[in-house]
Amino acid sequence: MFEKLRSMVRFLDSDSKTDLTKKSDNDHMTQFMTLGNFSLGMGKIGPANRDDIDKQILNMMYERVAAGDFNIPVESNLPEICVDGRTDKNGSRKRAPSAAGGTLSIVYGFDLGNSESVDKKTEIELTAKVIDILKNKKHTTAVHGDDHSDCGCGACAKAPDIYRYIIKEIDAITTLTNNYGISISDTEKAYVTKTAEKRLNQSDFFAEDRSSVIEAARSHGADYEELVDAHNELGIALNVKAGTTVDRAAIRREFGHQYDLFVVDAWTFDNAARELNAENHPEVADRISKAIAIQNVATASILGHSSLPIIPIK
Repeated sequence: MFEKLRSMVRFLDSDSKTDLTKKSDNDHMTQFMTLGNFSLGMGKIGPANRDDIDKQILNMMYERVAAGDFNIPVESNLPEICVDGRTDKNGSRKRAPSAAGGTLSIVYGFDLGNSESVDKKTEIELTAKVIDILKNKKHTTAVHGDDHSDCGCGACAKAPDIYRYIIKEIDAITTLTNNYGISISDTEKAYVTKTAEKRLNQSDFFAEDRSSVIEAARSHGADYEELVDAHNELGIALNVKAGTTVDRAAIRREFGHQYDLFVVDAWTFDNAARELNAENHPEVADRISKAIAIQNVATASILGHSSLPIIPIK
């Protein structure tokens, strides 16, 4: 799946006639497709809700991010830290690939894409199982909180809502993924939505205390980051450049503390799926990878405003 995604992003970047990037006659701003172009985005985080940003600076940030100017190498090849654009109190982030919820993105993708193998487990049990599998394979795992709430990770705090959103908006979600080269079939959509519905009907699956999921991950060896301040994300960096992530701290240093991005290192999804596919069935690994992609889009749509642009990195 990753190779198709990378090829599609390259195609979109090189096609001047696509709607993905075009010049406005009015302000000469580069325009990217937004969540709203796919009828997604019900949250508050996004440029339309901000009055503290300069459009020219914002456009410069988008273009430089799209050009890969802020990509930095990473050693891990699995999603590890969250897409969250914030930093810790020292203004830094762990240098590792990102997905919605960090390692929890793998947990939820594994659940949605291969539910038969974890039938009847609770969210806490599933979290422990996935982290133990990855730990036994010598992978580093990570989650995060923040300095002002009980559960500072939106992907975790809103996981039940994200599952509901997947059921309701699966067609819009997969229209977006299809646009960026991740083709999800009707059969795969049905599998993921059926699993989401089953989990919502399983009374003991989602933990009532959302912070307990983070604590379960930490107790099984996941690293922990405490992030600070408010969400200032102004876009979604879609990174398919293998072996890299986007340096949030460098973006802040360059443009200011109010200029943040969500970072989705989509090149890692296939890697994570293969690590959890113990039976070595390619179709199962493919479905897990796509389920991770669906969970990332749904999380972005729960948290993000419809004005949030998607910025493919060349």
